[in-house]
Amino acid sequence: MDGEWVVRVRAVVLTRDDSSGGWVPLGGGGLSHVVICKGRSHEGRGRREYIIRGERLRDRAPVLECAVQRGLVYNKVNPIFHHWRVEDRKFGLTFQSPADAISFEKGLQTVIDKLDRGSDSPSSSTPEEGDTEDDGQAVSTVTFCHFSVSIL
Repeated sequence: MDGEWVVRVRAVVLTRDDSSGGWVPLGGGGLSHVVICKGRSHEGRGRREYIIRGERLRDRAPVLECAVQRGLVYNKVNPIFHHWRVEDRKFGLTFQSPADAISFEKGLQTVIDKLDRGSDSPSSSTPEEGDTEDDGQAVSTVTFCHFSVSIL
Protein backbone atom coordinates (compact mmCIF):
# COMPACT_ATOMS: atom_id res chain seq x y z
CA MET A 1 0.00 0.00 0.00
CA ASP A 2 1.51 3.28 -1.10
CA GLY A 3 1.43 6.66 0.59
CA GLU A 4 2.49 8.03 3.94
CA TRP A 5 0.32 6.32 6.53
CA VAL A 6 -1.18 7.85 9.64
CA VAL A 7 -2.20 4.54 11.22
CA ARG A 8 -2.02 0.86 10.29
CA VAL A 9 -4.04 -1.86 12.00
CA ARG A 10 -5.28 -5.37 11.37
CA ALA A 11 -9.02 -5.93 11.05
CA VAL A 12 -11.71 -7.77 9.14
CA VAL A 13 -13.36 -5.34 6.68
CA LEU A 14 -17.16 -5.56 6.56
CA THR A 15 -20.10 -4.01 4.78
CA ARG A 16 -23.70 -3.85 5.91
CA ASP A 17 -26.11 -6.03 3.96
CA ASP A 18 -29.48 -4.49 4.72
CA SER A 19 -31.29 -7.27 2.84
CA SER A 20 -30.11 -9.81 5.42
CA GLY A 21 -29.82 -7.33 8.28
CA GLY A 22 -26.23 -8.20 9.01
CA TRP A 23 -22.58 -7.37 8.48
CA VAL A 24 -20.75 -9.37 5.81
CA PRO A 25 -17.02 -9.51 5.05
CA LEU A 26 -15.74 -7.70 1.95
CA GLY A 27 -13.52 -9.44 -0.58
CA GLY A 28 -14.25 -12.93 0.63
CA GLY A 29 -13.34 -12.19 4.23
CA GLY A 30 -10.16 -12.72 6.15
CA LEU A 31 -7.89 -10.43 8.07
CA SER A 32 -6.65 -7.26 6.33
CA HIS A 33 -4.12 -4.53 6.91
CA VAL A 34 -6.16 -1.32 7.11
CA VAL A 35 -4.34 1.99 6.81
CA ILE A 36 -5.29 5.63 6.80
CA CYS A 37 -2.75 7.18 4.49
CA LYS A 38 -1.91 10.23 2.43
CA GLY A 39 -1.84 9.02 -1.13
CA ARG A 40 -3.36 9.15 -4.55
CA SER A 41 -6.84 7.83 -5.00
CA HIS A 42 -7.04 5.07 -7.60
CA GLU A 43 -10.30 6.43 -8.97
CA GLY A 44 -9.72 10.11 -8.30
CA ARG A 45 -8.16 12.61 -10.63
CA GLY A 46 -4.64 11.88 -9.37
CA ARG A 47 -4.86 14.38 -6.53
CA ARG A 48 -3.44 13.53 -3.12
CA GLU A 49 -5.86 12.98 -0.27
CA TYR A 50 -6.34 10.96 2.88
CA ILE A 51 -7.56 7.46 2.10
CA ILE A 52 -8.65 4.45 4.13
CA ARG A 53 -7.34 1.34 2.39
CA GLY A 54 -7.81 -2.30 3.25
CA GLU A 55 -5.60 -5.05 1.82
CA ARG A 56 -6.27 -8.69 2.63
CA LEU A 57 -3.26 -10.29 4.32
CA ARG A 58 -3.37 -13.71 2.70
CA ASP A 59 -3.05 -12.50 -0.91
CA ARG A 60 -2.64 -8.70 -0.71
CA ALA A 61 -5.93 -8.22 -2.59
CA PRO A 62 -7.46 -4.74 -2.14
CA VAL A 63 -10.81 -4.90 -0.35
CA LEU A 64 -11.52 -1.26 0.54
CA GLU A 65 -10.61 2.26 -0.56
CA CYS A 66 -12.34 5.37 0.83
CA ALA A 67 -11.23 8.97 0.39
CA VAL A 68 -11.60 10.83 3.69
CA GLN A 69 -13.30 14.22 3.77
CA ARG A 70 -15.75 16.02 6.02
CA GLY A 71 -19.20 14.51 6.77
CA LEU A 72 -18.99 10.82 7.80
CA VAL A 73 -20.73 9.43 10.86
CA TYR A 74 -18.35 7.15 12.78
CA ASN A 75 -19.74 4.79 15.42
CA LYS A 76 -17.79 2.95 18.08
CA VAL A 77 -20.16 0.08 18.85
CA ASN A 78 -17.88 -1.83 21.21
CA PRO A 79 -14.14 -2.03 21.92
CA ILE A 80 -13.36 -4.03 18.75
CA PHE A 81 -16.16 -3.18 16.29
CA HIS A 82 -16.52 0.27 14.74
CA HIS A 83 -18.45 1.28 11.62
CA TRP A 84 -19.19 4.29 9.43
CA ARG A 85 -21.57 5.34 6.70
CA VAL A 86 -20.64 6.83 3.33
CA GLU A 87 -23.66 8.03 1.39
CA ASP A 88 -25.84 4.90 1.27
CA ARG A 89 -23.02 2.38 1.98
CA LYS A 90 -21.98 1.21 5.43
CA PHE A 91 -18.53 -0.14 6.28
CA GLY A 92 -17.25 -1.72 9.46
CA LEU A 93 -14.04 -3.02 10.97
CA THR A 94 -13.67 -5.83 13.46
CA PHE A 95 -10.26 -5.15 14.97
CA GLN A 96 -7.80 -7.73 16.28
CA SER A 97 -7.64 -5.93 19.62
CA PRO A 98 -9.09 -2.92 21.48
CA ALA A 99 -5.64 -1.28 21.10
CA ASP A 100 -5.94 -1.49 17.28
CA ALA A 101 -9.44 0.02 17.46
CA ILE A 102 -8.21 2.92 19.61
CA SER A 103 -5.27 3.52 17.25
CA PHE A 104 -7.55 3.60 14.22
CA GLU A 105 -10.06 5.93 15.88
CA LYS A 106 -7.29 8.31 16.99
CA GLY A 107 -5.68 8.24 13.54
CA LEU A 108 -9.00 9.05 11.91
CA GLN A 109 -9.59 11.88 14.37
CA THR A 110 -6.13 13.29 13.56
CA VAL A 111 -7.04 13.34 9.86
CA ILE A 112 -10.41 14.93 10.58
CA ASP A 113 -8.72 17.61 12.67
CA LYS A 114 -6.31 18.34 9.81
CA LEU A 115 -9.18 18.63 7.34
CA ASP A 116 -11.04 20.95 9.72
CA ARG A 117 -7.95 23.16 10.01
CA GLY A 118 -7.39 23.11 6.25
CA SER A 119 -4.03 21.38 6.61
CA ASP A 120 -3.25 18.57 4.20
CA SER A 121 0.20 17.58 5.39
CA PRO A 122 0.56 14.37 7.42
CA SER A 123 1.02 14.93 11.14
CA SER A 124 4.28 14.28 12.90
CA SER A 125 2.41 14.02 16.19
CA THR A 126 -0.11 11.54 17.46
CA PRO A 127 -3.19 12.16 19.60
CA GLU A 128 -2.71 12.08 23.36
CA GLU A 129 -3.25 8.77 25.11
CA GLY A 130 -6.51 8.52 27.02
CA ASP A 131 -8.49 10.77 24.68
CA THR A 132 -10.79 7.92 23.69
CA GLU A 133 -13.60 6.86 25.96
CA ASP A 134 -14.66 3.25 25.89
CA ASP A 135 -18.38 3.69 26.53
CA GLY A 136 -19.47 2.40 23.12
CA GLN A 137 -21.42 5.59 22.44
CA ALA A 138 -18.80 7.74 20.72
CA VAL A 139 -19.88 9.34 17.46
CA SER A 140 -17.60 11.55 15.41
CA THR A 141 -18.55 13.59 12.39
CA VAL A 142 -16.35 13.10 9.33
CA THR A 143 -16.98 12.87 5.59
CA PHE A 144 -15.93 10.42 2.97
CA CYS A 145 -16.44 11.93 -0.47
CA HIS A 146 -16.00 8.85 -2.62
CA PHE A 147 -15.09 5.23 -2.31
CA SER A 148 -14.40 2.15 -4.31
CA VAL A 149 -14.74 -1.35 -3.01
CA SER A 150 -13.44 -4.42 -4.73
CA ILE A 151 -15.66 -7.38 -4.02
CA LEU A 152 -13.81 -10.51 -5.01
